[in-house]
Amino acid sequence: MNFEFRFDIVWNNFPLLLEGIQTTIVLSLLTMALGTIIGLFVAIIRLRVRRAYAVPLIIYVEVFRGTPGLIQIVWIYYCLPIVTGLQLDAITSLVIAMALNVGSYLSEVFRAGIQGVDKGHIEAAAALGFKPGQITRRVVVPQAAYRMIPAIGNVFVSAIKLSSLCSVLGMSELMYQGQIIIANFFRPIEVFTVVAVIYLIMAYSTSLFMMYLEWKLAWVKRDNKSFWQSFKNISRSAFSLKPQGDI
Repeated sequence: MNFEFRFDIVWNNFPLLLEGIQTTIVLSLLTMALGTIIGLFVAIIRLRVRRAYAVPLIIYVEVFRGTPGLIQIVWIYYCLPIVTGLQLDAITSLVIAMALNVGSYLSEVFRAGIQGVDKGHIEAAAALGFKPGQITRRVVVPQAAYRMIPAIGNVFVSAIKLSSLCSVLGMSELMYQGQIIIANFFRPIEVFTVVAVIYLIMAYSTSLFMMYLEWKLAWVKRDNKSFWQSFKNISRSAFSLKPQGDI
């Protein structure tokens, strides 16, 4: 079987993909911003109220974590107007669906991060005369935020990939623009390969930024190594075939 790769077709139509990249980035940022607000609200309410009162929030988290994102997008765009009579445009439906999806995951990240703070630190701060607000700002938030950074980065990467589902409603994000090129030139292998590489670059750049943020906000620095030196050590450990420490 003779097959000739034609990546020049993708390159000639790259401006279309650039438009899709911009839309994907905007959707991802909006999703993370709204999802963070939703997740933080849900986490705080679940930690502050009795379990019986938190049941609706628990149901929301489990439903959106346990169902596919595509179904959530379709349901909010097509079924919500039938149930409530509220008609939403495509971009509003997409942002709401993606924010609710991301918010359900972030709520668990925030809840676990807050609960993971050592109670001894909180009790020590109270013994020193710190007020509840001061304990939250100076003890709970710094420790919880630092621990949550890797998990938040994972959710952000998932949000970037989740945006590819927006093509079902005709949103001109990266995947939709790639499908337009495929429909015109019938070269799915080349187009999907380039689109996958672009998603990989965006996801890896996000992961790298979150790693830098984690290194920057570390309240305990065991050495004076730069970020890139620490990154090399992390990468070397990740790809090492030798066991790290005692098992």
